[in-house]
Amino acid sequence: MQVINVAAKSKLAVLGGTALMAAASIFAVKPAHAEVEIAGNVGVVSGYVFRGITNTPENDGAAVQAGFDLTSTESGWYSGWWASNLSYGTPDLSTTVENNFYAGYSGESGGLSYDFGALYYWYMDDSGASVMEPYLGLSFGGLDFGMKYMAEDATWSNQGDMFFTFGTSFDLGEGFGLGVTASYATYEDKGKFIPATAESGAFRSLDITLSKGIAELPAEFFTTYIIGGKDRNGTDQEDKLVVGFSYSF
Repeated sequence: MQVINVAAKSKLAVLGGTALMAAASIFAVKPAHAEVEIAGNVGVVSGYVFRGITNTPENDGAAVQAGFDLTSTESGWYSGWWASNLSYGTPDLSTTVENNFYAGYSGESGGLSYDFGALYYWYMDDSGASVMEPYLGLSFGGLDFGMKYMAEDATWSNQGDMFFTFGTSFDLGEGFGLGVTASYATYEDKGKFIPATAESGAFRSLDITLSKGIAELPAEFFTTYIIGGKDRNGTDQEDKLVVGFSYSF
């Protein structure tokens, strides 16, 4: 999370975690009463950009990112953890790692896939930045919609701020894939840490991701071109190219 001038992450955002969550190879653990799938991922990106904020990214250099997911295949409930190193923080380095803990429920009905839950951003020595964010995801006919709601004031967001994504993806063949995601944010004017906000809402970014699977491995290279929009203060964000590698297990 980038203290205002904005930031922080999520499993549903491109780069902010989505690119590294793709192409998971899952193995199953079967207790007597249920089946639980455990999936992990690890990767590196040339820069960590959260929600289109390219002028002040979470990490302007290489970032190592990793996570785990536990899913009950019988019930649809899941939980997980994702983390990334950051390029800023306190002298004792505590806030140079962002931790995301999340839990939710996913399912499908009549061709509509749904996913809802809550994400907690945790920074070990920064209670003002640590915050809860409920989310909702819907997919139908190859189109994906996401919505997040800030549940409380934080140093980088006001309670009531919302973030929306709309995207789709294409299989290009020969191991290539293309993903396109547009995002828009709405802002509450005042909060505990942010005294005033210039914009009530703004286009945040258009992320275009080209990926390439690596032979038969559960791994891929990807590159994302981010077309920048505006932050909550109305500042234009620069376009940025990010490249990365991810491995799932």
